[in-house]
Amino acid sequence: MITILAIVFGCVTLIIFGGFTEGMYDGMKESMIRSRLGHIQIFKQGYNEFGQVEPEKYMLSQKEADQAIEIIKNFKEIEIATPRINFSGLLSNGNTSVGVMGSGIDADNEALLNSAIQIVAGDDLFPEDSESVLVGEGLAKSLRVKAGDVLTLLASTVDGTVNAIDVEISGIISTGVKEIDDRILRGNLPHIQNLLYTENITRLVLLLTETKDTDAIRSALDQAFKKAGLQLELKTWEELGTQYNKVVRLFDNLFGFIKIVVILIVILGIANTMMMAVMERTAEIGTIRALGNTRWEVLRLFLLEAIYLGLIGGVVGILMGILISKGISSAGFVMPPPPGSTSGFPIRIYVVPRFLWEAMLLGFSASFLSAIYPAIKASRLKIVDALRFN
Repeated sequence: MITILAIVFGCVTLIIFGGFTEGMYDGMKESMIRSRLGHIQIFKQGYNEFGQVEPEKYMLSQKEADQAIEIIKNFKEIEIATPRINFSGLLSNGNTSVGVMGSGIDADNEALLNSAIQIVAGDDLFPEDSESVLVGEGLAKSLRVKAGDVLTLLASTVDGTVNAIDVEISGIISTGVKEIDDRILRGNLPHIQNLLYTENITRLVLLLTETKDTDAIRSALDQAFKKAGLQLELKTWEELGTQYNKVVRLFDNLFGFIKIVVILIVILGIANTMMMAVMERTAEIGTIRALGNTRWEVLRLFLLEAIYLGLIGGVVGILMGILISKGISSAGFVMPPPPGSTSGFPIRIYVVPRFLWEAMLLGFSASFLSAIYPAIKASRLKIVDALRFN
């Protein structure tokens, strides 16, 4: 029982922690995709290398955007293709000015694409609200404004001059990331293009029906654009989401360390109980040997016992891990906001087949390897000494 419990503990630990990290990865990924990045973004060739310095030279013209959208329509896996124009500017309430990261958007498409963005006050942005904008929760607090207030937005135009327009706050939004909520502003595309004196856009953002199709669609689109003679470059959400990649690396390393610790605990626990089993059965081992059984047969008995214990403990551990994972997920526990975020998230523990197999392999291999030395020790006992053992 002690051996089986040690194996069950190891299996349950791996299944729960592995499922928790997978649930967290998936939640972060979908939140990023459906709040800012989409699955794929399309830029003019050279934008990601030189666009920060000279953005006006690397914008998509209306003709290029229309050609790209015509090609995109041939892919049934693409649910939404929407234009954006990005800019930096100042938002002023007359007394205070705050730097903003602004976007001009297609309000209808973005409402579907950005389903993870929450409206915390006011209303969403609609196409007919030509002069309305959405501002981040932190930005609204910095300027001490609310929905319905009128502010002044200043930005540099594509030809280097300064322009200003009046904007009315339609709603206050939260992306869940404090640094973004402190600076984000979103307005209708025509109004922002008027501010910047341009008809061009910065990028096209694509939302797919399935995240798993991202790499395949990216490759197919890249080939289609090259065939059509369009000088475009594509970036996936994974390439743009540097924060996600850092978190994944961190937790992968942490999970690897926990695996090592759990395996050591299980192996030491099983080895200890198997050594105790050898000592308690010394007299029985002597009797078996006296009846004519060979050392190999004694060794095989202990190894066979370890295999059975590993299989039983592994199966029980998998069943317990699945039940506990589903129980925690359905309980609705909420984690506190992680560093840099403004909202917590529900704990979801995924049942991942890969971790179930790893847990089963852990139970079996740990039990078998831990039993090798005690089994060898038992098989080498001298018959006379074993029979005298009390």
